[in-house]
Formats: sequence, structure tokens, C-alpha cells
Amino acid sequence: MVMNLSELYGMDIYTEDAKYLGKVNDVIINIETGKIVRLTTEPLKAVSKEAAKRILKEKSVLYKYVKSVGDIVLVGKTPREAVTKEEVEETTRPLSARYRARVGLLGRR
Repeated sequence: MVMNLSELYGMDIYTEDAKYLGKVNDVIINIETGKIVRLTTEPLKAVSKEAAKRILKEKSVLYKYVKSVGDIVLVGKTPREAVTKEEVEETTRPLSARYRARVGLLGRR
């Protein structure tokens, strides 16, 4: 099944144990590989590095733990993982307006 990235926004995220984690608010993509890295349940716009680190640690799931995407996002039993310093710096680095426009993020930032 093919799915547009925009279809992930607003989806409910549940664990295999039926625990509700939240709704997909932001999708973090590794631009070099083109792969999804994380799904956050809080927006990462205009936040400090400390707030971004908290959101990445407490309010996001690593995409490698996603088991299935359909009507909901289903993740494994251990969806959260420690956040590295590089992830915080990469996530909080401002994107150029040209890139944000190309991927449709101008209205989201």
C-alpha cells in the first residue's frame, strides 16, 4: 500500500499493548536517506533546544518501532529511545525557506 506522507498527520498512535500515545503532529525525515526517523506528538516549531530534546525524548516515537500504519499507527512495546545530541541539533537547525516550501512546510513553521 502506498501512502502520502501528509496522511500520517493527525493519525492516532497506539502501542501493541493498546496504550494511546497521541496524534502524529510532526514527521522527522532524514533528508540524506529520505527515510522517516521519528513521529512527534507535539509540534517542534519555534522551541528551544531543551524543549526540542524533551519533545523528542518524551513526546515522540522512533519510526523503526512502527509495526503498521493503517487507520492508526501501531508501534512496538518500546517506542521511545534516548535522544542523542546530534538528533537535537539536526531537529532544531532551521530549514531554508526554499526547502520548507518544496516539502510543504511553510505553513507549519
